[in-house]
Amino acid sequence: MADRVKQIKLIVNPNSQRMKVTLFLQSIVTRFEKGGCKVDVYKTGGGGDATDVAREAAKSGDYEVVVAGGGDGTVNEVLNGLMPNPIKMGILPLGTSNGLARELNISLNPFKAVDAILNGHSTKIDVGIANGRYFGIMVGCGFDAYAIEKTNLRLKRFAGKYSYVFAAIKSLYRYKSNRIRLIVDGQPLDEDAVFVVVSNARLYGGRYRLTPNASVDDGMLDVFVYKGRSIYRFLYLAIKMLMKRQLDSSDTVCLRAKNLLLYAKDRVPYQADGDALGELPVQIHILPLALEIVGTGAAEDAESIKSN
Repeated sequence: MADRVKQIKLIVNPNSQRMKVTLFLQSIVTRFEKGGCKVDVYKTGGGGDATDVAREAAKSGDYEVVVAGGGDGTVNEVLNGLMPNPIKMGILPLGTSNGLARELNISLNPFKAVDAILNGHSTKIDVGIANGRYFGIMVGCGFDAYAIEKTNLRLKRFAGKYSYVFAAIKSLYRYKSNRIRLIVDGQPLDEDAVFVVVSNARLYGGRYRLTPNASVDDGMLDVFVYKGRSIYRFLYLAIKMLMKRQLDSSDTVCLRAKNLLLYAKDRVPYQADGDALGELPVQIHILPLALEIVGTGAAEDAESIKSN
């Protein structure tokens, strides 16, 4: 039986589902305390803040677990602060997509997630690294990164995941689909692409599966490559993904690798775990079982990974 957690650093993004954070934060802290756990809460004030605080918490030696309270962006920032320190991480899914929480079968009910963290059951997962930036879910190159660049952050606070949908629709006819070249485990891929997702996990966008055979603990990256040129064909595949149908097509390639290099002659943006990071080239590799997540595998609510 896992040892119960006693000392936690809770890093909360107050702008991630602001109403949920406002309503539940004090109750979450109280639940931790009633479970015999001392909680030190920090509310982030801007981009990169969570990374700095998580790094300080990991180096201090004062905490057993550092918990990210927010969405995938907050989780990614905390992850980057903790790596490569040997400290456990917890997730309170308070965001829009909650992709890594869903992947690890962490309850989307914040109180059940607290109970699972207190119980101390943990899972070791692989962590990807892209140009020195760690990621837990995936790296996207091309259209999705462009849409994220164009997402209105103020709208995101109010519209949540639908802000990405609005940005994607607006971007369909504006994005110039420059060609992407791939070197996979040292071998050039024969065909180039216009959209690539390099996944550590099955889920994309919280609920959808571009790489259904991916696993967070297999030491491999699963790669989805779209090589077609037609915007209508791309839209057709996007609709199939939203309908959770299989994406078999002559325009797509799926492969597995441990190391990749993606580059392009013209500008192609890329993102990791939903945050825009820059433009190609990007070097990506996997770190097997590099991070221990506490509170996994306990979800029973309808929105857990089992229902996707």
